[in-house]
Amino acid sequence: MIVDTNAYIVSLVLVLLCSVVRDFLIPLIVWRKYLLNKSYSYRFWFCLLTQAALEINLVYLLGFFNILNRFSIIGSNVLIYSFIIWNFSDKQFFYRCKVTILELWEASNEERLVKYLTRKIRERSKTLWRSLLQWKIWKYIRKNWLETILLTSLVLYNIYFLTHFVMKYHSYQFPDIPVHQSWIYGMEKGKMFFEGVYPYGMHIMILILRAFFQLNLREILLYSGTYQTVLLIIGIFLLAKQIFYGKYTPITVAVVVSLMLNQSRYAAALPQEAAMYAVIGLAYFMFRYLKQDRKKSVVESDSRLRSFFRMNSYINRRYLNSDALFVMICVSLVIAYHFFTAIAAIFMVIAIGLAYLPKVLKKQYFVPLMFCGIMGAVIAVLPMAAFLARGVPFNGSMNWATSVIEGKKWQGAETKYETNLNEALGENVAGEGNEDTSAEDETKVKIDYSKMSAKEIVIYVGNSLFSFASTTIYNEEAILVLFVCMLLGFLCSILMILRKKTRSIGQVYLAIIINMFILCIFGAAKKLGIVQLIEVARIATFAEPISGFIYIIPLDFAFRIAGGWKNRYYQAFLRTFSLFLGVGIASAIILLGWVHSFFYFDQAYYNESEYVLRNIKKTYPKDTYTIVSPTEEYYDVLDYGYHTQLAQFMDMVNGNQKLFTFPTKYVFFFIEKHVLNDYIYGYVDVNLKYAAKNFAYLGDVQDYYYQRAVIESQAYYWAQEFKKRYPDNFKVYFEDDIYVVYMMKQNVYSPYDPQIDYLSDYADEIKAIEKKADGTQ
Repeated sequence: MIVDTNAYIVSLVLVLLCSVVRDFLIPLIVWRKYLLNKSYSYRFWFCLLTQAALEINLVYLLGFFNILNRFSIIGSNVLIYSFIIWNFSDKQFFYRCKVTILELWEASNEERLVKYLTRKIRERSKTLWRSLLQWKIWKYIRKNWLETILLTSLVLYNIYFLTHFVMKYHSYQFPDIPVHQSWIYGMEKGKMFFEGVYPYGMHIMILILRAFFQLNLREILLYSGTYQTVLLIIGIFLLAKQIFYGKYTPITVAVVVSLMLNQSRYAAALPQEAAMYAVIGLAYFMFRYLKQDRKKSVVESDSRLRSFFRMNSYINRRYLNSDALFVMICVSLVIAYHFFTAIAAIFMVIAIGLAYLPKVLKKQYFVPLMFCGIMGAVIAVLPMAAFLARGVPFNGSMNWATSVIEGKKWQGAETKYETNLNEALGENVAGEGNEDTSAEDETKVKIDYSKMSAKEIVIYVGNSLFSFASTTIYNEEAILVLFVCMLLGFLCSILMILRKKTRSIGQVYLAIIINMFILCIFGAAKKLGIVQLIEVARIATFAEPISGFIYIIPLDFAFRIAGGWKNRYYQAFLRTFSLFLGVGIASAIILLGWVHSFFYFDQAYYNESEYVLRNIKKTYPKDTYTIVSPTEEYYDVLDYGYHTQLAQFMDMVNGNQKLFTFPTKYVFFFIEKHVLNDYIYGYVDVNLKYAAKNFAYLGDVQDYYYQRAVIESQAYYWAQEFKKRYPDNFKVYFEDDIYVVYMMKQNVYSPYDPQIDYLSDYADEIKAIEKKADGTQ
């Protein structure tokens, strides 16, 4: 294990700071006058949502017109921001520029330019300092210092927790992240959807970081998961702040989610999780909109029949206020990020709609929200539809929808690859080191509810929901408490709804509980015999952020009952009690063993390759070296040197391709001594028995998944033989127990011929291995 902690921390800080500048600092400056008297919660959501919506649709537009590059992105942003600033200004900018130029000219003619500049800088600095001291946020922090400290500590804890393994082992957490890396790299080169149409929200936001700050793409992908999860935690806190009564209860909700978050997907840069903040934002603004009293806004001049056909009367500024528009933006974002998160958003909308019946069916609420939902979907789908109309096909991952309709499990591209590999090798590929999941029964469970009594149905459904939740969300004890809190919360919500004064809070309680119930229903879809829209692990990522609210609802109900007496000292006592209650809940989670352990690290790539490559890029001039390795390093090399696929290289060495040589002075060969993972053989050391097997080069990234042991073993024995022949110019550059990197130094005008018979010295051993294998069979 190689650790370069200082470099990792620096890259983490840079990615987080640049992300904050992108999402908050720029819009806060641009929209400064508009946001002047807005709440800090509103500013958070405004900056985050509008900036994402702007950048995503801007990049789609530039890509459609084939002018997508770094300069067009920066130029378009500057132009748009300039228009916004000008719109909110006093329109005296050019006049002030003229006055300044004249003053500079006059000062330079009188030879007092330095004094003039010094005085202006001093005056400007004093003005800026006074302005900073007068910011209202300092007063807010002084008044809410403890809440600020707690929230900051929670953010820092999440950053530490989510990056724990990345700091120890600087590698991608999931094997499909290089696919996302390739899409972002393709956009940098002006190719939008070069592997087919797919929701590109996360990829575009990362592209913006690349365009403005030129951070390393691999580093951004390593830490984007942390940043987007921190945004989610802050969003949960703000939503809880809108719902719950106790001063420190919202912090408690965020603490529960932070301590119990059990989905390792949140630590990775994956589009589904990147969109979860928009789902929380959708709930936030729908609750705000539905809490508003709109009786006075009803058009009462027409009869009931005529008013039904005049729904357009509710589509104007009176009804489409900022809350409704943010609902529209959230809808567009969840679709733009990932289709699974769009389903989670649909579940949330259904839950809120059911909780607010019959209020939500009134035209003054229903029509504006429906309009915003439709327009949000149009905004998200229109760019993708435009590319489809141009002839760009869907990405293969979008075929999941057909699989769901047919009631089958979507297998992805792996099934096709396995068929092609069987044909190429003339044998059946079956896992030896890995469990064979092909025999898993994918038939849909059929339940005949007509033969069950109402009690049996309730028990069966309850057991199915509990089974899903206790195996994918939390442990059995935590889920048992969660279900009890759901039941208690449901009773509390009914009691609150019965009273007009507290009805809106009861409806919020009910909406959250219904949402969790829907998620559990679809999580247990297989056992319940219904269509499985989303795989179980993904549903758990939607359920966990909501769980913190469920645990706190019964406690908040008690707080609201106890808070009826408005005595100042009594209310201060309740605020203090809410703090100690939060500390008690956090302590209970830890003592009961419900606190999450560090995420299981899905070792998809070796840290050694990143460590060595980083040192190569620092040591050797640009375009003087070639990296021969699997696909993992491909996009991290292209802007610095050259890359050749190890699989293609070994296929050429084996004589299956025309001879090719390397055009650079230095060639580095990245070879695993302990194979990371092979579909057939699992985690194994390079071995002669694998090197002697047939290798079928299909030119697919799956070559390294299905044939990795063969590729790495052949490369290892080739390197051993090549080193014997050219010991002076082929040396070990780096080596540890599991990894070795060789460096070949050559004359570019007379490059080495790598096609050698590297197994001839092992002929007898290979025959013995083959004989033993035949005897075993």
